Amino acid sequence: MNISFGWFRLRSVIMVVAASFAGLLSVSPASSADLCVSTTSCVVNLTQGNSSSGFGAGNFGTVDLERTGSKVTVTIDLASGFFLVGTGFPGTAGFADSLGGGLTINNFSSPAYSGGISSATNNQHFDGFGFSNDAAGTTAPSPGSASAVNVLSFDVSKAGLNDVEQLLNLFSPAGGDGPAVFVVDVINRNTSGPGAGQTGLISGTTTTTRVPEPASLTLLGSALIGMGFLAYRRRKDSV
Repeated sequence: MNISFGWFRLRSVIMVVAASFAGLLSVSPASSADLCVSTTSCVVNLTQGNSSSGFGAGNFGTVDLERTGSKVTVTIDLASGFFLVGTGFPGTAGFADSLGGGLTINNFSSPAYSGGISSATNNQHFDGFGFSNDAAGTTAPSPGSASAVNVLSFDVSKAGLNDVEQLLNLFSPAGGDGPAVFVVDVINRNTSGPGAGQTGLISGTTTTTRVPEPASLTLLGSALIGMGFLAYRRRKDSV
């Protein structure tokens, strides 16, 4: 009876660990709360182009938010052929905070981008995705500029910023092109495919939990195998 109970407990532990591992690979839809699993790290998927761009839906890159203290480093990493530009919107990136504005937006990784807006109300219009209260890169390269980059990072800081999710709120009022928690202004310099050669906005509404390092995967797999083997030996020895 004790051996059977021990095996049941061990099997339960294995199932819980396996379920936790599967959770590391999950994609979460945008919601009013718990969009990000961690308060210090979150990755937003850029998946939807605005109606006038012709981009449609797809994998257009990611926005990685990493917090240290009251500062969040935001890294925009676009898909191949897409570049961050300024085409007349408030900034090359837009997002909505829950801190009432007043954020400091600076330390851009490229000198071709600078400036930020952070207001108390949602008055920054990003076309079909609606209104946010924050804009980054108010100065940005034109669509034809060689200075436009595919990867850009900048810092966002304010006293009381203690959760990356404070920077990821739905644009409101929303536009007709769908919900958004982060928007980028881009040009598609690819020569083929939807929206090739066009400028437009791309939004993100989902997040992906970071996949573990290969070494972590190996360690977890070894632990599961070892636990299973140990349970097998115990059952065999009891016969």
